[in-house]
Amino acid sequence: MELGKTQFYGQGSTAGGEDDRRWERQSVVIPVNVTIFLDGQRSSFRGQASDISSGGMRLFLTRELPFGTSLNLEFVMPYNTTELVLRGVIRNRDGFTHGVEFLNPTDQQQQMIERTCNIFKLLS
Repeated sequence: MELGKTQFYGQGSTAGGEDDRRWERQSVVIPVNVTIFLDGQRSSFRGQASDISSGGMRLFLTRELPFGTSLNLEFVMPYNTTELVLRGVIRNRDGFTHGVEFLNPTDQQQQMIERTCNIFKLLS
């Protein structure tokens, strides 16, 4: 498992510098099950998160999804046994790599994500 720090730019910001970044991301690779509804059709597939923060993740998929696409995400954070099931929205995209913001995680889910990110910080 690869650990390290990267940064996530908040919506509307640019790659101007670290001060523009909303959330510190922790570099870790985890599999993610993704479900979307586009044009009335349900599609499910696997993706891979390469970075995660308390507000979202960088997600590699084998297809390009449009900006603003809502999706359901299912994954297990490292050092946890409980599967997280979250809603997200695509905020940016570069080819097959998508920046996903988590939407309305429960307090328990948010605590689990933040606790795990803090573990990554300690290990890096």
